[in-house]
Amino acid sequence: MSEPRPPASEDLAEATFRCAEELRQYRDLFRLAPIGIVRTSPAGRILDGNEAFARMLGYDDFDELCAATGNSVLPLYHQPEQRHDLLARLAAGERPQPEEICWQKKDGSLCHCRLHVRIARSPAGEMLHLESFVEDVTPRHLAEQALARSVDRYRSVFENTGTATIIIEPDTTVSLANESFALLTGYSKEEIEGRIHWPAFIARSDDLDRMLRYHQARRNSHPGVPIEYEFTLRDKSGNLKDVFLRVDMIAGSSASVASLLDITSLKAARRYHMESSSRLSGILEAFDGFLYISTAERRLVYMNGQQQQSQADSAEDAPCHRRLYGLDAPCPWCDDQRVFAGETVKYEFRNPHNGRWYYAVGSPVYWAENEIGAKQTVLLDIHERKLAEDALRERESYLAKENLRLRENIGDRFRFGRIIGRSPAMQKVYELILRAAASDANVILYGESGTGKELVARAIHEMSDRGRHLFVAVNCAAIPPSLMESEFFGYCRGAFTGADKDKPGLFDRAAGGTLFLDELGEIDEAMQAKLLRVLESNGYTPLGGVSGRNADVRIIAATNRNLRRLLEEGRMREDFFYRVHVIPITLPPLRQRRQDIPLLVEHFLAKHAAAGQPPRLSGRDMDALLAHHWPGNVRELENTIQRYVNLQVLEFPESAGDEAPPPEGPILPLRQAGKRFERDYLLQVLGRCRWNRTQAARQLGIERKTLYLKMRELGLLQQAD
Repeated sequence: MSEPRPPASEDLAEATFRCAEELRQYRDLFRLAPIGIVRTSPAGRILDGNEAFARMLGYDDFDELCAATGNSVLPLYHQPEQRHDLLARLAAGERPQPEEICWQKKDGSLCHCRLHVRIARSPAGEMLHLESFVEDVTPRHLAEQALARSVDRYRSVFENTGTATIIIEPDTTVSLANESFALLTGYSKEEIEGRIHWPAFIARSDDLDRMLRYHQARRNSHPGVPIEYEFTLRDKSGNLKDVFLRVDMIAGSSASVASLLDITSLKAARRYHMESSSRLSGILEAFDGFLYISTAERRLVYMNGQQQQSQADSAEDAPCHRRLYGLDAPCPWCDDQRVFAGETVKYEFRNPHNGRWYYAVGSPVYWAENEIGAKQTVLLDIHERKLAEDALRERESYLAKENLRLRENIGDRFRFGRIIGRSPAMQKVYELILRAAASDANVILYGESGTGKELVARAIHEMSDRGRHLFVAVNCAAIPPSLMESEFFGYCRGAFTGADKDKPGLFDRAAGGTLFLDELGEIDEAMQAKLLRVLESNGYTPLGGVSGRNADVRIIAATNRNLRRLLEEGRMREDFFYRVHVIPITLPPLRQRRQDIPLLVEHFLAKHAAAGQPPRLSGRDMDALLAHHWPGNVRELENTIQRYVNLQVLEFPESAGDEAPPPEGPILPLRQAGKRFERDYLLQVLGRCRWNRTQAARQLGIERKTLYLKMRELGLLQQAD
C-alpha cells in the first residue's frame, strides 16, 4: 500500500526552495566567473555585470565601473562605431559571431577583447538586451604584434645580409631567396621561389650526388655532415661560378638555410698563385738583394744565395740573429711580434756585422689558412742612399739658415730673382712675394702696364710648392669672347664643327701649377660666372664633355684697370672679385722708384750689349733718364736702353715728351675740338678692331650700347654700314 502524498502546499514550498537555491547558484556563477560578463540594453545602458569584467578594465568593482561610465557601455568602446555596426548586423538577423574590439581601461590604455554576444528576446521576438561574454586577449594581441615585428626584422636581415641566402625545403624546392641570390644566379625571385629545385643550380654531377647525400643526411640527423663546402654553380646564362656554401637546418623545422659566396675570382687568384710559385723560386735566387725566412723560434728555414754568402755564422743550429748578424741576443730592431700578428713591417737598420745600412721588409708567411708559420724578410742595401740623405739633410739645414739670413737682410738686396730694385717700395713688394709664395691662395697684381707683373707672378710661382709644375701665362684681352670657354676648359671631340679631336684647355696645361691671367678686367660677366665655379670648387667641364674634371691650379691675376670701378659699374661680379682679390700686391710705377733706375740701366746695358764691354752712359744721359716721366715704366726703360745700345742715341718716344707741340691750323672751340678728337680716336680704335663693335667697346672700357650711341652722334654709323 503506497504512502500518502504530502499536501499540495508542501510540493509548492519545495519547488520554490529549489528555484531559489538554483537562482543563488547562478548568481554566484555569474559573480565569480573568471571571464567578464556584462548585460546591456540595445541603447547601451549597463544592466548588470560581474567583477571579472570590472577588473579586466582596471576598476576595483562593478559599481566603480558603472559610476565612471554613467551606467553606459559606450564610453568603454575605443571606437564607438564598432557597437553601432554590431547592433545593425544583429537587427538585420545576422547570426552573432565572436567580435574583437578595443575597450578603454581606467588608466586610458587599451584592452583588446574577444566578445561573444547573445541576444535575449521577448516572446514576441523583440530584442530585450544583449548578454556579452568578454575574454581579455590583450597578451595574445601584443604577442602577435611582437611576432609581426620580429618577422619583419628577420625578413630585413634575410634580404640585407649581403650574401646570397635561400631557404630549402625537404623536397629541395627553394621556398625563399633574397635579392643577392637572384643576382648570383641571374633569375628573378619570382622565377626562383617555389618554382626551382636546388639541384637545378648545381653544374657538376659529382657535386650533385655529394650535396644530395648531405641534404638527406642532414634531415636524418646523421653526425658528421659538413656545413661548409665548395661547388660549381651554373647561372641562368650558363656561366659557371665557383661558390662557397654554408648550410644548416632551421631549428624546429625540416627546412634548411644556405648562404652562398661567389669565390670565382678567389679561385682564379689561387690558380694564378700556384702557377707563379714555381717562377717565384727562380726569381728569389736571381734577386740581387738579401732574403731569408725564419720561424717564431728564430730558426732559419730559407736563405737565398746572396744571404748565404753574407751570413756571419754558418752554424745551422744557431739562431737567426747569430747566423746573420753575429749577435748573442735578438736584434734590437726585430719585428717578430708584429709580423706574427699578421702585419707587414718596414724599417731601416744598420748591420753590426758589416756596418752598412739596409732597408728591410718583414712579412708573414702563411703555412695554412689563417696560420702564420714563418716570417719572410727582404733586405736592400741602402748604405749609399743613407750617406746621400745625411749630406742632403746637412745641405737643407744650411739652406734653411741661408734663407733665414737672406730674409733678415732682404732690406739690403737690390735684386729678387729677375726683379731688380732696392727702393723701399720694391723691398715691400719682395716681402709680399715671399708671403704669397708660402701660401696657396689666389693673388691679384695691380700696376700700370710695363711694371713687371708677369715677372712677379713667375717669382711667386717658382718660390712656392708649385714651382716644379708649369707656369702658364695667358693674356685675357687677346682671346675673343666666343673662344674663351674652349681656351680655358678645352673641348671634346665633336663639341662643334671642326673639333676632330680632344683639346686640353689652360686649366689642363697648368694642372698642379699656376695659371697667370693677365688683363683680368677684360673677361666678360658670362665667363666670370664659369671661372667662379673653378675658383669655388675646383671643378669644370670641357666644352662638349659630360663628366667634370678637377683643377688643382693656383690663380695669379694681373690688371692695370680699377677693378672696384668695374664692380661699381656692374661689369664685374662681386663674388668673382672677392675670389681673385685674396692677396693683393700693387707694383709701383717707375716714376715712384727713381732710385732703382741706375740699377735697371746697368742691368739692361749688360743684357742687350754684344759680346764685350757694354757701353756706358754719360752723366747727362743718366740725368735725362732720371728726369723722364716713364709712362711705359720698366718696359719703356728697357726699350730705350736697347735702342741706345744699337744706335748710340738716347731718345724717348714722341708720345712721352714733356710738352705737347702747338696746335696747327685754326683754333677751334673746345667742344668742337673735343668732338673731332673723339671722332678721330673712335675711327682709329674701330679700324684696329676691324669695326667689331663688341671688341672696340671692350677696348674703350664702355658698354656696346654706349659705343653705338656715340657712333650715331658722331656720324660714324654710315661708315660702319
